[in-house]
Amino acid sequence: MFTKQSMIKAQHAAWADWIFQPYVTRLCQRHFRTLSLFGKKPELAPDLPVLLLPNHSTWWDGFFVYLLNKQLFRRKMYLMMREDQLARYKFFSRLGAYSITPDSTGSIKNSLRYSAGILNEKIAPRPLLCIFPQGELLPWEQRPFIFKNGVELVLRLHGGDVNLLPLAIKTEFLNEQLPVAFFLFGENVIVNHNTCGGTQRLQEIEEALLDDLKRRIIQKEKGRILLGRQ
Repeated sequence: MFTKQSMIKAQHAAWADWIFQPYVTRLCQRHFRTLSLFGKKPELAPDLPVLLLPNHSTWWDGFFVYLLNKQLFRRKMYLMMREDQLARYKFFSRLGAYSITPDSTGSIKNSLRYSAGILNEKIAPRPLLCIFPQGELLPWEQRPFIFKNGVELVLRLHGGDVNLLPLAIKTEFLNEQLPVAFFLFGENVIVNHNTCGGTQRLQEIEEALLDDLKRRIIQKEKGRILLGRQ
């Protein structure tokens, strides 16, 4: 008999943001020289949800996404997180984190259905959902860049259009005591399951974006300082 798998759901609380935003801002100021954004702020359709797809090579990435949303988009944010980690840090559920257990088929199905439900929330502006498509923490240079199947399945379950927004993240020491965190958004495209191009196409877009970010760092391009020292 099939038993429905439990999961940790997001339970947003305003008091959690009030505590966490200044805390994570100070934490990043202490550990990074700057948080720097290349390129322009993406233009998003306000009446559509956002599916944000970053690479995942440091444990800071969730913090970075939180701050990027607060500074640039200011949408109600959700983030898919491994259940073993979220169970240890349940406070993050108050900021929009919810769980997935990658080695449990039942948990994966529940989390993907829950993700599609997030994209269907009728709020203004529509929510922002962050999924790390690699599904695990991996070295930045690892290629090919492989997506799990979850993104395409979430789009299928959702059924409608979304702002699909790739994001490249890289931390780098530049002859400084503290590293710099660099960010580069890809082109925001409005897609649904039928028009997203499939998992392979999404992988290619993210890999090209990562290469573009690396090139800009090597060429010492000046980015927009979001946090830290000029």
